[in-house]
Amino acid sequence: MNNHPAIRYLFDHRYLLLLMLFTSAVYFKGITPSFSSDDFVHLENNIHFENLADAAEVFIKPYGREYRPLVRLSLWFNHLMGDSALAYKISNLLMHLLCVALLYGLMLRLGVARITALIAASIFALHPIHTTSVLFILGRTDLVAAMFYLAALYCVAGWKNSPGFIQHAIAFVWFAAALLSKELAITLPAMMLAIMLCQRQSIAITNLSRSLLILWPYALTTLIYLAARLYQWQSMPAAVAVYSDFSPLHIVTNYVEWIFALLYPFDLYVAREWQMLYSHWFIVFTVFACLLLATVMVYIGRPIVANLLRSPLLWLGFMWMLITLIPMVGGNSHRWYLYLPSAGLSLIVAAVWPLTYPHRRRLVTWLLALILLIYTVETLRQAQIWHKQSHINEYLLSETKTQELRQHAAIAIANMPAGYKSAFLFTHSSFEEALRVRYGSSPKIEVLNYLNLDEQNPIAMETTTDGARFMITPNAYRYFRLRNLQIFFDKADRYTQGNFTLHIDQLDNAGRISQYRLAAPASAQVPVYYFDGEDFKRLPIPQDIPEVQPSN
Repeated sequence: MNNHPAIRYLFDHRYLLLLMLFTSAVYFKGITPSFSSDDFVHLENNIHFENLADAAEVFIKPYGREYRPLVRLSLWFNHLMGDSALAYKISNLLMHLLCVALLYGLMLRLGVARITALIAASIFALHPIHTTSVLFILGRTDLVAAMFYLAALYCVAGWKNSPGFIQHAIAFVWFAAALLSKELAITLPAMMLAIMLCQRQSIAITNLSRSLLILWPYALTTLIYLAARLYQWQSMPAAVAVYSDFSPLHIVTNYVEWIFALLYPFDLYVAREWQMLYSHWFIVFTVFACLLLATVMVYIGRPIVANLLRSPLLWLGFMWMLITLIPMVGGNSHRWYLYLPSAGLSLIVAAVWPLTYPHRRRLVTWLLALILLIYTVETLRQAQIWHKQSHINEYLLSETKTQELRQHAAIAIANMPAGYKSAFLFTHSSFEEALRVRYGSSPKIEVLNYLNLDEQNPIAMETTTDGARFMITPNAYRYFRLRNLQIFFDKADRYTQGNFTLHIDQLDNAGRISQYRLAAPASAQVPVYYFDGEDFKRLPIPQDIPEVQPSN
């Protein structure tokens, strides 16, 4: 039995299995049974299929501006496993572990030693930037795409000389699956080319032209896919406008923020507060950290700089991060966009660590051990945040907390809980969809503004002649935000939110709202509720509103 090939293979890669078990333990606390935020929007649109034939419509009908049929199918398959979110989140975790294994296998095929590949894969497995992708159900968009993306590159890395039909077919299946999962897969042909050149360790014209000839079917398919998507987006300019800022300043800003998020191993929300409140000290600290990092890199790399510059793996890592982020440069610098690009960081580690001299490699090893320890602690902390978020989510959606709200045909809500610390709760129309999924019906809900929650959320409220005034002391996690999700402001101003007017009366030193006044119209057509940090309460504005039963 011990000589069975499968047993030998598992034994040879036993440390990878231990890494995967350890990663599962780190994320375990965040595997909870509750849905949140955009989960409900997608659940409403992806759980109504009666059978596989009905589900096949995801390949024909795009969902809004997105065409990600394999992601939608995966949500439906999870729905068949029960109404709890556990199946969804366990699936997310399994896909993350599979991505870790594929990255590890890719590095082995690129000639990286097992111990080096294991250390580099650990960076990817435990990086705290991945908690949203793993613990937020809709984060699986990046997981599914990355899984097929890495599978395609794993196949390409195994090609010897010119691949045969079967090898092409297998790689093309994973390539097509990546395109059907997320738009970032349009970068796959470029990364396939980079992998082939890395394998051959040459960018000579003959190698380049031979590789391009091999990859032409993938490039052509990508162009057809891109043309089809651009044609689809022509009919929805408003929906794609948020992803269409290609000004040089915006692109550079996004890359700088992404690089910071990749290299900074601690809480990004606290870093943002430091940046806003103590900008001078933040700049001093950042410059000092960069100088310290540069000093360490010079100490480690100076004797081997020539070898490093000739390392195909090092350049592959830099190209990986640069290229895989290109489809997102026109949008916002969301942290979950970094799931696949962060694998480039692992490739850089895999290139640097084995080239360092033995007496300096000890320092590199200790630095990597410290980084992995910080990653583990931070990911554990964020998993705990998602665990607490689950309890808050269930509390807010409970029968007793929503019973009064659900008696109306339409309501307005101020201070809608948008999130708990770095975890999502309810944004846009997700609270309305959550009630519909949970209870079968919901009032039409107009969200007037949002409140992000901390451990304690003391909110002072006083009534005015035309509405109410709300006051908080903002911090890194606790803050008001407008309906357009804006958090920071240059000056106190007023904003129209539907039929209501929100007057910002006072900002803190970071430009966050510390006091605002909500003015309701003289003849409000709907009941107005607000969240006081613990419960939903009716705003005491004189109104004569007939009670109408909500529609299904």
